[in-house]
Amino acid sequence: MTEVTCSRCGSTASGLDAEPLPGEPGRLVLRQACASCWSEWLGEQVKLINELRLNPARPEHYDRLVAEMTTWLNLQREE
Repeated sequence: MTEVTCSRCGSTASGLDAEPLPGEPGRLVLRQACASCWSEWLGEQVKLINELRLNPARPEHYDRLVAEMTTWLNLQREE
């Protein structure tokens, strides 16, 4: 694990071992989120899926979850 400065909590902590999602969202999480905040997000994601009745296999629902994740983790696109 590498250390990252987390965009959500601001601490320098252990990051993830690998990208948790394909493409740009996964790269952003790997570079900007600590393992602890990622774990918290997984719990929030379950709540969103249940409350909003999302099916991550549907592209529009997956896009909604990625947008919610980006906001919740305070991820910033890298230029």
